[in-house]
Amino acid sequence: MHKTLSVILTGTLLSTLAFAQPPSLSPNPALLGGVSPQQALKLANTWRAQGGLQSYVTPEAVHFTFPDGQKRAIALPKGQMVVAIAPYITKTHPCKTHFTSGCQGELVNTPVKVHVTTRTGKTVLQKTVRTLDNGFLELWLDRGQQYKVTLTAQGKTTRGTLATLPSSDTCVTTLQLR
Repeated sequence: MHKTLSVILTGTLLSTLAFAQPPSLSPNPALLGGVSPQQALKLANTWRAQGGLQSYVTPEAVHFTFPDGQKRAIALPKGQMVVAIAPYITKTHPCKTHFTSGCQGELVNTPVKVHVTTRTGKTVLQKTVRTLDNGFLELWLDRGQQYKVTLTAQGKTTRGTLATLPSSDTCVTTLQLR
C-alpha cells in the first residue's frame, strides 16, 4: 500500500497525518463519508492528478465537484482554517481561492523553513516542511487571527502576513523568495 504524508500545522501544534490511500483509488463521493477536513484535503490533493474532479478550499470547507456532477463539501473545523502558500522564486499565478485540482506552485517537493507568529510576536509554528507535489504548503491555523510568516528555502527568504478571517484568501501566491 502506498502511504502519502501531509503536513498539518495548527496554532501551536504541528503534527503529521499519515493517511493511507491506494494510488489507483478513483475519486468517489462515497469515500468522503466520515473523513476529517484534513483527510478531505489530503484526498483532494491525491485526486488532483486523476482529472475530471474539481476541488477547492474556502474559509468554510473543502469542496468537491465530481465528474458526474455530484457535489460534496467537508466543513473545516470551527476554530481553524487552512491557508495554502506557494512560495516562489521566478514564477507564480494570481489566486485567492486554493484550487487543489488546479493551482500549481513553482517549488515542488522543496524543504521550506516556516516560522509563523501572531501579531504580538508569539511563535505558533517553527518547523521545516516540504512543499507538496503542487508546490504548496498547507497551514492549519486558528481562525480570527492575523499572522506574520517567514519562509526560507534554497538560501532565500520571504516575509508576509496571513489572515484567517471569514473573508480571507485560502491561496497565497505572492511570497517571493529573494
